[in-house]
Amino acid sequence: MGNPREVSRRTFIGGAAGAAGIAALGWPQAGLADGRHCDDDDDHGGGHGEGRRLVPRDRLGLQQFAIRDAITRANRSVSGYLGGPEFPENPRDLGPLTPLPGGFAAVFEYLASVGYAGIEFFSFNQGANAPATPTDAQVRAWLDAAGLRAAGTHTGGLQAMTDPANRQAQIDRARILGYRMVGTAGNPANPTLGTLAAWQGYAQQANTVGAAFRAAGIKYFFHPEQDWFRFFDDPAHPELSRTHRMDWFTDNTDPRYVFFEPDTMHTLAGRARFPDPVDGTLFDVNAWYARLARQRRLIAWHLKDAQRIPLPAAGTNPYAQLQWRAGFPMTINGGVDAVYVGEGDVSHGYPDDPDPEVIGYVEMFQRYPLSDPGWFHAESDNAPDAPAAPAVSQDPGRSLRWAKISARNLLALRAQDASHHGRGHGHGRGHGHGRPW
Repeated sequence: MGNPREVSRRTFIGGAAGAAGIAALGWPQAGLADGRHCDDDDDHGGGHGEGRRLVPRDRLGLQQFAIRDAITRANRSVSGYLGGPEFPENPRDLGPLTPLPGGFAAVFEYLASVGYAGIEFFSFNQGANAPATPTDAQVRAWLDAAGLRAAGTHTGGLQAMTDPANRQAQIDRARILGYRMVGTAGNPANPTLGTLAAWQGYAQQANTVGAAFRAAGIKYFFHPEQDWFRFFDDPAHPELSRTHRMDWFTDNTDPRYVFFEPDTMHTLAGRARFPDPVDGTLFDVNAWYARLARQRRLIAWHLKDAQRIPLPAAGTNPYAQLQWRAGFPMTINGGVDAVYVGEGDVSHGYPDDPDPEVIGYVEMFQRYPLSDPGWFHAESDNAPDAPAAPAVSQDPGRSLRWAKISARNLLALRAQDASHHGRGHGHGRGHGHGRPW
């Protein structure tokens, strides 16, 4: 396709085309990687001026799925590496072998120690820890003890939420835990149909469910993944064959009741995978973000970072959340590590990513302001190490190390003026950035 840096903005085809408490628990001091040790400038000071912190400390959250292995293993049952003060700039500085936190209480304390203000839930089961399914009151007590807040939940699947009893159970839990956003990831139904009638039904359901939640003081949101960016496939409505389902759903749901938490990687992957069948243009991701921000429907980000795969198979996800890290000492994993939020092509933007519409986090956060509650959630699908046979992880500290480094990177982002923000500038390129695995 020629030099990807020279393609037009419209026709780029991507791929398819408390320190004492911490010491007592045995966790190493995080140093500069610990969000509480960053400089103490005002998160919100200076209005929109250059140099202000783009991710406020009190709105940095983590999606539980990224650390699902830590939540479900018994506390201190395994040891791993959480990263030394020079990691990942020095990929050999993994720090000491340390007993790892497990279960809600210990993991909440760890997350707060490395700079997070909140956690967004996807499950309320803590596996090998007792009790496996704690009461909401117990979860709230653990959050409070750690100084962490519940930021929201992904347990509000659309079809289940049409049942008033299920919806009320979600509202009751939200009131105990204290969050004000309930939503769902993935498709609005399974299997998801591509017909107009199906999506008209989903839009009506979403408006009804969203109105009921809004009456209880909660915002109902969707976290669209890649299938949302497909086109309609309806023989009865061929005029929709060039209409993205995502655009249609946004335009045909009520802005008062239906909100969004975009996933920064999945949105770009959906853009790359589904070019217009006639002229090859891609989903206009920045126009969509602008529309959501203007309508005050953009209430949180899922900050999923990844590296662009140079030659992906047509129609597949062109991003990798794992990478080979030169000098990484985990030789049994072949040098494979997670992509930390803030070091990948998604967060850096063009020209590190060859798609000119990938503007990077610095520009994105300045251009598209969040509405209440306004959480910035770090997430990775692949932060936990995939266990090798016999189901024993070779790098059990990886997801918690990923959480720590990602928090540091996000809290370090600063506003820049329009002459140089975004476009790969100001991100500290070279912090362990390697080829996709």
